[in-house]
Amino acid sequence: MGRSEKARWAAALFFTLDGVGFGVWAAHIPVFKESLHLSSLSLSEVLLSLVLGSILTMPLAGRAIARFGSRLIVWIASAAYALAIAWLGSVHSLWPLVINAAVFGAAKGAFDVSVNAQGVWVEEQIGKPIVSSFQGFWSVGGLLGAVVSSYALRHGSGTHEDFSWTALILAVFLLMGGAFLLKEERHTSSKGRWQLPDPHLLRLAGIAFLGLFAEGAMADWGGVYLKSSVGVSLAQAAIGYAVFSISMAGGRFAGDWLIARFNPVMILRASGLLLFGGLSFALALNVWWAAILGFICAGFGVANIVPVIWGAAGRNSVLGTGPAIATVATVGYFGFLAGPPLIGAVATVLNIRLALGIVGLFGLAIAGSSPVATPVVE
Repeated sequence: MGRSEKARWAAALFFTLDGVGFGVWAAHIPVFKESLHLSSLSLSEVLLSLVLGSILTMPLAGRAIARFGSRLIVWIASAAYALAIAWLGSVHSLWPLVINAAVFGAAKGAFDVSVNAQGVWVEEQIGKPIVSSFQGFWSVGGLLGAVVSSYALRHGSGTHEDFSWTALILAVFLLMGGAFLLKEERHTSSKGRWQLPDPHLLRLAGIAFLGLFAEGAMADWGGVYLKSSVGVSLAQAAIGYAVFSISMAGGRFAGDWLIARFNPVMILRASGLLLFGGLSFALALNVWWAAILGFICAGFGVANIVPVIWGAAGRNSVLGTGPAIATVATVGYFGFLAGPPLIGAVATVLNIRLALGIVGLFGLAIAGSSPVATPVVE
């Protein structure tokens, strides 16, 4: 196995471990709420601190990558990520949790940007599309972390033990895979000066916002729609999000094959139309079987929006890989986190069907903006 192929599987490992850590965190959010007796407002403060930590470090990580290369920043960020996960298991009150969540978010933000920059660089060396599969590995890691945590919690495992073991396992595998990451032969730091994003990159960031807004909204409100509007049981509502998640992961693993045979513009256009068509079908019929089919289509639609945009941003020749990915990641991640509360506000004023209908319209906007995925050539 050549150096580039080893780096490919090392990057896949890092994406998986990134997802595992986030899955473990997500599975323990209800545990923190119950054990620390947090109100909904207090829990919102915790989640907001995680967001602010991520948004702070993403642009900084991008500039560091431009100067030092993604491999070094992946090493540093992944080590900080493992330590932050370990510290999460030691909190016993609200404000330490708020602070540790911010540290965890900061580490994750830097980790996300650097590992995506490494993935784009490895793709360049291999010479064929592989970025979509990396996002698929992240999805698998998130599912694995959540499932294992759920099993451990049901069998009496404590929060401290869960996070400690997770941090230890992550540290071991991160050390094993770190040696195989690739060092860039060149950096595009533009003499180390800060630059404003170019219009092309801002358009990519806008699509990232819409795509991740849709992903976050479906994650938090898809099941609510099935329960409150369609009128199914809680178990059936859970199936709705499960099929959306599985189709999204499957679409990401198929994304590289699709991009190799069509092109990023066509994939982005098809993704937007699938998102629009799937949600329109589900919401128009408003019955369980139609919602399941619609959610499957929406999952496939959402799947490759982020991989296509990340890849297009990483090949942006104006800012460079690190700062470009940092820009779209920061804006996109804001959409992912802002989506659920905004959809909730619209649902309160109107109703959940109309609120999710707006998300469906985002698909048309993404399809119409698909030419922006064409690589920039200086």
